[in-house]
Formats: sequence, C-alpha cells, structure tokens
Amino acid sequence: MVAVAGLSVALTTGGCAFQGVNSLPLPGAVGRGSDAKVFHAEIANVAMLEPNSPVMINDVVVGSVRKMTVKDWHADVEFSVLPDVVVPENVQVSVGQTSLLGSMHVALKTPLNEQPHGALAPGTVIPIDSASTFPTTEKTLSSLAAVVNGGGLGQIGDVIHNFSIAMSGREADFRDLLTRMDKFVTTLDTQRDNIIATIRSMNRLASTFAEQNDVISDALVKIPPALEVLSKQRPKFVSAMQKFGTFSATVSEFSGDSKDDLVANLANLEPAFKALADVGPSLAAIIEYAGHFPFTQSFMDRSIRGDFYNLFATIDLTVPRLKHSLMLGTRWEQQDAGLVPTYGDPTYLNYTYDPLKTGVAAPPPLSGVPQGELTMPQAPPPPANIGPVLPAVPPQPMLGAPQAVSPPADSSSSIFAGPYGNGG
Repeated sequence: MVAVAGLSVALTTGGCAFQGVNSLPLPGAVGRGSDAKVFHAEIANVAMLEPNSPVMINDVVVGSVRKMTVKDWHADVEFSVLPDVVVPENVQVSVGQTSLLGSMHVALKTPLNEQPHGALAPGTVIPIDSASTFPTTEKTLSSLAAVVNGGGLGQIGDVIHNFSIAMSGREADFRDLLTRMDKFVTTLDTQRDNIIATIRSMNRLASTFAEQNDVISDALVKIPPALEVLSKQRPKFVSAMQKFGTFSATVSEFSGDSKDDLVANLANLEPAFKALADVGPSLAAIIEYAGHFPFTQSFMDRSIRGDFYNLFATIDLTVPRLKHSLMLGTRWEQQDAGLVPTYGDPTYLNYTYDPLKTGVAAPPPLSGVPQGELTMPQAPPPPANIGPVLPAVPPQPMLGAPQAVSPPADSSSSIFAGPYGNGG
C-alpha cells in the first residue's frame, strides 16, 4: 500500500510531464545536494542522454544531469556538480558514450593544449560553440556497414590484385624505391631539429613582414618609378662600366710595367719607416710638446696659473739669418753675414729703421776739378777683394766619410762658387 501511495503522489506531482523513472531525482545521484553548483549547456545533439546521467571531469564523476529542455531547436541541458568542484572558464561540454550498452554521460574538459584557468560562476550557460557529441555505437556500426557494403572496401580485392600485377617483374625497382624512401625518411628524421628551427625562423620572418606590411606596401609603390629611372639611365651605366673596364686595364698595365720600380721604392722606404719605428716611443712626447711649444709641461704646471697664456715670438727667416744659424756646417754657411738685429741681439736697442736718425755726413771734396765746372762724380773703384760669396775652403770631411776625388789641375770647373780659382 505504501508503494502504491508513493507512486500515486509521484504521478500527481509530475502530471502529464512524467517521462519515466529517470525524470525523477534518483537516490545516490552525485551533485544533487542543496549546495550543489548548477550550470546550463546548449548542445545541438544529445543522442541517448537521459536525466540522472553522470557528469565527469577527467573520467571522474563530479555531478549529474538534472533535466533537459528544448530551446531554439537545440537542447538545454541543466546539470549540477559537487560544491567543491571548480569548473574552469574555458570549459567545453561533450556528450559521450560510457559503454557499448548505450550508457551516456556528459564530459567537462578544456581545449587541447590549453591549461584550465578561472572558475565558472554557478548558473552560467555554456554556449553551443563549446559543446559537441561523440559518435554513438549505432552510428559507428552503420557507417562501417555503408563502407563494407556500398563503399570501396568491397573492391579491396581488386585493388590488391591490380597492385600485384603492377609489381610483377619489378620487385627490384620497388625494393630500391623502398630503400631510397627509407634513407629519405631517415635523413628527414636526422634533420628534424633543423627543419623545426627553419620553420620557426620562417614564422618569425613572416611575423616581421606582417608587422612591416605598410612599409612593404609603400616600398612596392615606390620601387617601380625608381626602376623606370634606372632603366632610362641604362646607357650611362653601360658607358660607365666600359670606361671602368678601360681604367682597370690601364691600371693593370701600369702596375705590371712599374712593378719593379714600385718594389724598389718600397725597399728604399724601409730605412725611413724603420727610423720612424725607432722613434715611435718618443712620438707621444713630441706630439704632446708640439701643442704648447716652446714651454714644457713641467714649466706650465709650475709657472702658469690659469687656463691660457700669451706668447709673443719673432721668427726670422731671412737669408742672412739662415746662413748664420740653420745652415751652419753646410756649404751655404756664412758666419759673418750682415744681420738685422732682432730680439736678444746686443745691438737691437741701438738699431733703427728711421733714416732721419742715421745722421748726415758731408760729401768729400773733389780734387783736380776747376771751380765752377760741374762734373758728375766718378764711382769709386771696386775693392780689390770683396770676399767670397760662399766658403772658399770646403769644410773638413767627417771621420770615416769617403774622400772626394779632386778634379784635374787643368780643369776649369769648380764645385765651390766664388770669384777665385780651385786652390783659392
């Protein structure tokens, strides 16, 4: 009587919507407590899914299906999970078959190669784009039957027979082909890391090109006019290349003809370069001294206060001064050359350029000329000996220097200038 009463109450409660025992919450269903989290999922095809079907995450039952309704030509599946279960925000819903007997379940999973993140709020509706249905056993068997009966599987014998005819007599060629394919696949497997690195590099290159899309488009627009200008200048480029070829041939011929002279000149420059290398350690001091000539750095550090100094210098490059100073020891020296006094000379303060300060001397009287006759004064005769213009006696040769060969006695030529003979 109790069972009949319970059944009557259930029928009265469900009314006309009763769809069997599965439409009622069965005892022992997971995730049916008052604190369970309830979610909705929109699924295009629920197959043989029934209420009270399990809800799984990683093949672990965490809840159950509450009810299913139709909404906009697709199923709205309401399911609940245990209160301590976290449903990620990027969850996807799949309707799968638990066993071959037809038992179905709802699987909650995240997309492939994507880690779960966040937590889905209770009452959230999972959209239809994130739902799918696995093939059922009935669909799999029907598809296989279609392939076997009406597909190409029935003609597999003909395919094998024709393939055997094609290989007949060509076993060696097919064996060689398989050997080559094995080597090719082995080579590809060996170069797998390089191929992956190349693909990644090409991906980075493509990304760079994609980032520079505007620049590349602008370049493609500007390059054709530039190419047109270059095309118009083609005769000039050809002429320039021809002239450059002529120049190259001339340089090659000149280098070939002057090779010996060039080698000799380089050999002659060796002593100069060697001497320059010998004084190399002193070049730094010389260059440093040239910036503040004639003062030394020590003098500047001790005597000059401030960041500048004034220098007044007089440089005498007159010929007498050079003969009296720089050219001493050469054939052009002249120690008694008449010098214009300069700073430091004893007679500098008594020397003047003003003709009014030189004094006036009366001319000497003319002897042997009658008074009243005006005659031009005769120029005085030149002195008997005006002195040599250049040294009369050549300087003594240095010790170890080769002796010069004197010319013959009757020779009229002389290596020394002056108004005297060879022996003078």
